[in-house]
Amino acid sequence: MAVVDVVAQHGWGFGAWCWDRWREVLPAGFALHCPDRGYFGPAVVVTARPRIVLAHSLGLHWLAPQLWAAELIVIISGFRSFHAASARQARRSRRTVEQMLVRLEREPAALLADFYARCGAVPDRSWPAALDAAGLRRDLQRLQDSVLELSAIPAAAQVLILHGRRDHVVPVERAEELHKLLPNSALAIVAEAGHALPLTHVRACWERIEWAWQIGCSGRRRH
Repeated sequence: MAVVDVVAQHGWGFGAWCWDRWREVLPAGFALHCPDRGYFGPAVVVTARPRIVLAHSLGLHWLAPQLWAAELIVIISGFRSFHAASARQARRSRRTVEQMLVRLEREPAALLADFYARCGAVPDRSWPAALDAAGLRRDLQRLQDSVLELSAIPAAAQVLILHGRRDHVVPVERAEELHKLLPNSALAIVAEAGHALPLTHVRACWERIEWAWQIGCSGRRRH
């Protein structure tokens, strides 16, 4: 049986380590590859051409062009734009990012600790003395203006959107917007989850992904 390559891209403020526990739930025959933006150590670039792509939060906006060719694209806690269409709501979220950028200059470790708490999961790990504050700043600034180019997603791609009902970083409305914009997508809301789904709800996420993969495989066999 051929190996099913899976590429998992973390989001802002996290690292490849946020997928560590996924190796415990992936069945035999699935190989996990994790790019890393390098906030906590060396950056890691993955050149695999996977059949499944997992992208958490802003990580969706970093996917390399070849990754969009995957058979199943899983958007976890994602969004087309971080800011709402409502001007009032957008001003509030833009101000939040601006405040984070200011605080990042003074106390990056404390900022990350508070961010993790808001995500609903504080990783059990110690950070190096020197975080890549420049990288964190670069990607946080990108959050302000990045809008996902929907034409990058092939019409034939199967898309699964997973989102936590209690996400206080990216409201569930962003997931619902994406679902409406992507007619080939399925949306699954995890009732008790926050923003850190890759850390807090590994098995629940994988069960939904595996179901979508099997359904997709059945469809491909019929054709």
